[in-house]
Amino acid sequence: MTAGSRERILEAVRNGLVRAVLPDSSESAPRWSPPTRRETVEALVETFSAALSALSGHVHHAATTPEIAETVVSIATGHGATSYLSWDEEHLGCPGLIAALGARGLTRVSYDLPADPEHRLRAAQDLAGITLGLTGALAAIADSASMVLASGPGRGRLVSLLPPVHVAILQQRVIRPTLAALIADEPRLLEAGSNVVLISGPSRTADIEMTLSHGVHGPKHVHVILTP
Repeated sequence: MTAGSRERILEAVRNGLVRAVLPDSSESAPRWSPPTRRETVEALVETFSAALSALSGHVHHAATTPEIAETVVSIATGHGATSYLSWDEEHLGCPGLIAALGARGLTRVSYDLPADPEHRLRAAQDLAGITLGLTGALAAIADSASMVLASGPGRGRLVSLLPPVHVAILQQRVIRPTLAALIADEPRLLEAGSNVVLISGPSRTADIEMTLSHGVHGPKHVHVILTP
């Protein structure tokens, strides 16, 4: 681009800004509004379950702490896991679960990583052999089968990312039909943690030939335990 061309373009932009007319800001102007339709919990669960199954995820149902513990143990056994990483119990939404898992032979492993880079890398490498990560979920989106996880004290990001099997305990009442509905209900959602992510099924990666692989950049298996 020559100097003359550049000046002509900038002059056209300046003139356009001077002549520009802002959109009508009156009450008659069209405005976006969040969806008002409210679906039943049963319908949202059905939509979420179908969408997650289509993404190769797995849905389980459990109502009590013993039932949830048995479900987690069954998943762990199926994947050959004898230990697990997890969020602190207060963030799992299931009081007594960690003790119940311990009584059933599953060992919780601490994942506090040191700040020193060398020791931090060594600690992360030691955790790489842990097969299962157990979390709660802040919310979920039915139409995309997305779970909303917010990291913070007692809710480490490592738990849902490093182990090849991610098990999430999700309360049915926090499922919303769409992302727009979730944002409308929770406008300060992004303030819930230092890192807020949406997880939709197992990690999926496609190469240049569109060959799909699971578990390359995250868990290969995602199990969601739906609770009342």
